[in-house]
This record gives sequence, structure tokens and C-alpha cells, in this order.
Amino acid sequence: MASTNQSESVAATASPAPAGNDGITIESVNRISKIPVVESTIQTATTIYEKIKDYNTVTHWTLSTAENTVHKAIEVSKPITSPVVHTLEGPIKKVDEILCSGLDYVESKVPAIKLPPGEILLQIYNNTKEYIDHNVTPKVQNVYSTVEPTIQTAKHMVEPAIQSAKNIVDPAVQSAKNVVEPAVQTAYHLVEPIVQPAVDKVNQILHPHPEHNANNTETPEQSTECPECPLNSNSNSKKNEHQQ
Repeated sequence: MASTNQSESVAATASPAPAGNDGITIESVNRISKIPVVESTIQTATTIYEKIKDYNTVTHWTLSTAENTVHKAIEVSKPITSPVVHTLEGPIKKVDEILCSGLDYVESKVPAIKLPPGEILLQIYNNTKEYIDHNVTPKVQNVYSTVEPTIQTAKHMVEPAIQSAKNIVDPAVQSAKNVVEPAVQTAYHLVEPIVQPAVDKVNQILHPHPEHNANNTETPEQSTECPECPLNSNSNSKKNEHQQ
């Protein structure tokens, strides 16, 4: 029984309320509602409202009840509002004529108002692109054509200078390298015999071997050798390299 009542209320809500014969038609409102942007906005709002209404049974029942209440309120208020409407019909018509004149002026000055929203966006895009192509792009090209030769000239001047400096510096560096390397080798061969006895003495002090001294079976040079001493290992490696 409840479902039957609910379906009847939905059917009553879906069908629009009949308009009274004594109603006043306002042309300006009809024209505004027929503007593509306004019409698209109304359709979008209607679609959103229908989705919210059909979301579940609770929202459907709530909104249907509200619609029925509004319709009943309009029907009940008609006997009261009809005399008032007839009294104000003249002023309403004058206001409607003024609004229609304003719409005519707007449509004559802004023809794009008659276009659908998609065409308006496309027209804005085309106008913006045309403005950039005719005003911005030529200026950018002029700046580029002015700067690019300067950059090329600087490049042609700098690259030979860099190459010349490289040709001068490379032989000097190679000559210095050929002079320094033999000097380093000579200094190493001169210093190494002086430093090595001192290194051996330090190893003997840091790592004494009493058993070697007691047996006295090794030479002083052999007794100072300690595999655990890093200085001695380094000196031995240097000796081997020197002998090689």
C-alpha cells in the first residue's frame, strides 16, 4: 500500500502542474532562459537535481514530498494572487518591455551570447591564438633575429681564442711534466738511503725481539725486520722496488 502511494506521488511530481488561464507571460524571462549559456546551466542543474533525487528512496521521497507541497501551495494561493496579478499586469508588462529592450541591445553588441558554450570557448581560443600570432610571435621573431647573429659572432670569436690558448698551454704543461718527473725520481733515490736506516731504527725500538738478541743468530738488519710493523713493511716494499 505504501509503495502504491509512493508511485502515485512520483507520477504526480513528474507531470508538470497545469498553468492557469489568467497567468501573465513574461517574455524577458523566456528569452533569458533560451540563451544557450543559461539554458545549458539550467539543464546541468536539472540533471544534478534528478541524480540527487534518484540517489536512494529517502532522497526520492523527501524531494517528491517537497515538490507536491509547493504545487499544492501554488494551487491554494491562486484565488488570492490572481486579483493582485491582474492589478499589477500593466507595470509588469512595462518592466518586461524594458528588459526585452535591454536584451536586444546586449545581443546586438555581443553576438556571441547567442552561441552555445562550446562555440564560445572555441571562439575565445581562436581569438587568443590569432592575437598571439599577429602581435606576440612577430616580436619574438624580431628579437631572435637580432640576438642570434650576435651570439654566432661571439661564438666564432671565442672558439678560436680557446683553441689558441689550449695550443699554447698544452706544450708548456707537457714540458713541465717531463722536467718534474725525473727530478722527483732523482730526489727519491737520494733521500731513500738516508731515510731507510731511520725507519729501521724506529721499528727496532717499537718492536724489540729479545729472543733474537739472545740467540744472536741474525744480523742487526734482519733483527729489525718485523712483519707486524707497517713502517718496516713499507720500507721492505720500497727496497724491493728499488732493487727491481
